[in-house]
Amino acid sequence: MEVLGRDSTREGYRVAIGGAEARIVGLIPDAVISTQMTLTGGRGHQTAYDWLARHQNQIETTLQALATGTGRIRAPYDRVVLEKDA
Repeated sequence: MEVLGRDSTREGYRVAIGGAEARIVGLIPDAVISTQMTLTGGRGHQTAYDWLARHQNQIETTLQALATGTGRIRAPYDRVVLEKDA
């Protein structure tokens, strides 16, 4: 999984999985991350990047499920959206 950076307009972090031909890009809203930790105190970005790394498997599974329309997505990942849907 590649973290593409924060989208301040949509208040979330853009992530991508897959290769050039099968790339899936999604947005992980700040609210998903902050349900489990605080993103304040001047270390918000690093805290978010650490959280994204720890939850990489769940995020990748969620993006695959959204892209294929299969599988059940559990909270808090049910708020993740694909880039084309955002």
